[in-house]
Amino acid sequence: MRVNNSDLAGFRAVLMGMVLMLPALLSSAVQAEIYKYVDERGRQVFVDSLSRVPAQFRDQVETRRQALPGRGEAPEQTAARAERQRDTDLSRQRSKLEKLMRESETPVKVGNNRVVVPVTVVYGGRKAKTEMVLDTGATNTVFHKSALAGLNYAAQPGGRARVAGGGSINTELVSFDRIEIGPYSPTNVRAMVIEHQGPAVGSDGLLGMDFLMNVRYRIDYERQLILWEPDRYQELQTLLQGLDASSATPTLLQ
Repeated sequence: MRVNNSDLAGFRAVLMGMVLMLPALLSSAVQAEIYKYVDERGRQVFVDSLSRVPAQFRDQVETRRQALPGRGEAPEQTAARAERQRDTDLSRQRSKLEKLMRESETPVKVGNNRVVVPVTVVYGGRKAKTEMVLDTGATNTVFHKSALAGLNYAAQPGGRARVAGGGSINTELVSFDRIEIGPYSPTNVRAMVIEHQGPAVGSDGLLGMDFLMNVRYRIDYERQLILWEPDRYQELQTLLQGLDASSATPTLLQ
């Protein structure tokens, strides 16, 4: 999943449409003044004459220019219907933006000077869920063999690799069908597999630069999230704030 520029342009257009919706709906040549106020019970009341607004509520009246109603519909009913439609559309667009933002977030574990990312490995129709340390100092992605025990993968000798402390260990090379990380699912992924030695480390390997160099991300340490495509994520957040402001602010028509 990626949010491209045309997606964002579409949402910008939607936001502008939400702000201008009532003027568009009320573009009929024949129009009437509609007055809105909130009564003592907190209810929104629409009337077609200022004289129908009780004196105690006149300091909070909002005036709208409304198309004359269709046959059988009072002006206040037309205004209320337009308002409900606007609120429904705002809610629908808000849900879409929130969904896109959730798809751009991946929960991670932050602690002990490292970030642990959930990674799903797929081979031959089988899946293994792993937790990998995000390591910008690692050239290649490396999985611990124990984490992939249920995949029954085919491997090739990968030679010797140096480990912390100066020693070296045997490695295997495996071409996985794909790996799934956040919104990304690269296919035919060639990675190293090793037999982990020593005490448990609380992870299943290293997520290296062979993946990280091809994606854009930012770590939100406070919320413990990776934000993929952070520039687009920020724009989605800005659009969401715009929708919230449009929903909270009355549309006043002069």
